[in-house]
Amino acid sequence: TKVSLRAQAMVLADDRLFMAGPPDEIPEDDPYASFEGRLGAQLWAVSASDGKKLAEYSLDALPVFDGLIAAKGKLYLSSQDGTLTCFAAVQ
Repeated sequence: TKVSLRAQAMVLADDRLFMAGPPDEIPEDDPYASFEGRLGAQLWAVSASDGKKLAEYSLDALPVFDGLIAAKGKLYLSSQDGTLTCFAAVQ
């Protein structure tokens, strides 16, 4: 399934694939905007079986390359601005 996200970090957890990165866009007036983070960044959760987007979150900074990990029901994201974010299910 084609996605409109440049995945710089990804991790498979159970039946979900988590991907983080800038949007897959190349503006004519600023062709490096996506790569340099000027278009923002997003975290997506997609179904591993059919690629359907399950959730989407805006991020404050681009992820570092391969900067996602899942452990004990939580998702950890390392960003290029030096932050480490923990995502957990709301119960």
